[in-house]
Amino acid sequence: MRVSSINLYQSSLNGVLNSQQQVEKMNQHLITNKKLLTAADGPSDMSKTMFLTTEITLTEQHLKNGTLLENALNFEESTLDGMINAMQRARVLGVQSGDGLNGEAERKSLAQELRQIQAQMVDFMNSQNADGSYVFSGFQTQKQPYVFDGTNYNYQGDAGVNELKVSSSVYIQSNDTGQEVFDNVFKRFVTNDLSGNINTTITDQKAYDSFHKLNYDPITPANNTFQVQTTAGAPDTYEILDSGGASLVPPETGDYVPGQSINFNGIDINVSTPAGSANESFELAPPEKDNVLNMLSEYIVALEDPSLVGDAYVEKQSDFLVGLDNSLESVNLTLGSIGARGNSLEAVRSAASSMDLINQKSRASLSEVDFAEAVSNLQKAELALNTSYSSYSRISQLSLFNYL
Repeated sequence: MRVSSINLYQSSLNGVLNSQQQVEKMNQHLITNKKLLTAADGPSDMSKTMFLTTEITLTEQHLKNGTLLENALNFEESTLDGMINAMQRARVLGVQSGDGLNGEAERKSLAQELRQIQAQMVDFMNSQNADGSYVFSGFQTQKQPYVFDGTNYNYQGDAGVNELKVSSSVYIQSNDTGQEVFDNVFKRFVTNDLSGNINTTITDQKAYDSFHKLNYDPITPANNTFQVQTTAGAPDTYEILDSGGASLVPPETGDYVPGQSINFNGIDINVSTPAGSANESFELAPPEKDNVLNMLSEYIVALEDPSLVGDAYVEKQSDFLVGLDNSLESVNLTLGSIGARGNSLEAVRSAASSMDLINQKSRASLSEVDFAEAVSNLQKAELALNTSYSSYSRISQLSLFNYL
């Protein structure tokens, strides 16, 4: 077989070039810390690596969302803590204002302090976060939630609730609306007297609230009416009937003395007519909701009105204290919800961090270089290259003329 000089040179050069490529490739593995420089280096491993990279990227975004959520919840919690402190101080003043020793000057002084507390509450309820968005406005984050129209404080936001995705399938609420926290609060449940010779007063608010919640009919208002029927005899008796004149189950009856209180589910009923007169009637008043700012305004007006005394003043004080307690309960429930969301976030983040660590280890085992192996492969490639250089040098000196 004849081998031309050009073939000898070409074969030797190809060997040198291939060895150089191998050395360069080994160098790239070490420099980039990548086992898979191209898909051809391991198609299956490259596919798995890309999938794991996507999962790791998503987890990183979910963890960032978790940080944003944590900041939002912490800010809201801090705001509501301040709100509770202000409301508790207002309650102390509300109880203090019922002291019979308070004169006109003392009542005015209490009203002034309540105005200052009201201003603090307005500031809390209109809180803005670091980017200037209102916390309690729902989706209307650039609209101030509570605005005074000259008479009342009105909510200007909406009922929108934002959620942040903190894992592939978990969304956690990041805000609460003023409508839900501050406006969705019941005022004191009361009664309305429907006839002229009856006077009803709530003496046990808890008992009456329970009765009202169980028996109030929002669809048929007539069902909320009750009658007091008196019967002459020895002794005179009374019976409380429903709106249609039927006895209650169980019956509500007893001895009747004109002007003496009849207790019925936390209500003191006073009828001034003799036994056997026409039935007197009252109703469960429709439940009303309002925000604590307007409740404060109403009570401040009552405090500053020197003509409001006696039972009328006590009723206003009761309205304020019950409404304030309901507002405190609403804020406390919201704080509990924030705490529950924070716990859920911690559990999700812990699981996400563990899964992220597993994914990163899996990706590393597939795509990252084993340095000991890579250095060994580089040394082999360099040895092969040096051998190629030496072979090329010797082959390049071969000639038939050397043997003539």
